Amino acid sequence: MKQNIILIILFALLISCTPNEPIKIKQIESDEMVTIFKNVKNGPDQNDSISLTVPIEFRLIVNESKVKGLSLYYFVDKKLLSDHLFDYQVYNKNNKRKPIYSLEPYFEYNPLNIIIKERNHLISKDDANILLKKYNIKQSLNNLKIGDTIKLIPFNQLIKENKKILEELNKIDDSIFFRITLNKGEVSVIKQKINW
Repeated sequence: MKQNIILIILFALLISCTPNEPIKIKQIESDEMVTIFKNVKNGPDQNDSISLTVPIEFRLIVNESKVKGLSLYYFVDKKLLSDHLFDYQVYNKNNKRKPIYSLEPYFEYNPLNIIIKERNHLISKDDANILLKKYNIKQSLNNLKIGDTIKLIPFNQLIKENKKILEELNKIDDSIFFRITLNKGEVSVIKQKINW
């Protein structure tokens, strides 16, 4: 019994002596809605495809005493996506009404759950119509105007029930890079591969 108490005390001391990481990042299986939408990118040369918004969710725990700034960069197939306009948007899970452009004001939310809605994934209109029929959604792709969206189903359900989409997502090397600026001015980068 005494040995167990001594081990517990030693373990607690070891943890308290370990410096806290500036940030912890964990991808969470998202239950956010996948949407089909007509994007500016779906111009006349892309009449046979339509955009699929794919939500990715991360839980961030930020050590405010160490971190001054935090930015993220989204790479698909080793190409940097344009931020916050056409290719992806970032939202605070607790307030999904408007995108966030800077993570620093949200450091007080610990943990902070962010949703990154990747808007760069194109699927064929035939595949989109199959999804609409499968989930009994009565809206038509033909009536969509630029900016219009059709809600499908939660992302975790979509990838479980549609192996073809999961295979397509897994073909591409998608990563999020978190650029951390520490209070002392040092900068570090954490690469987080997206697990579909």
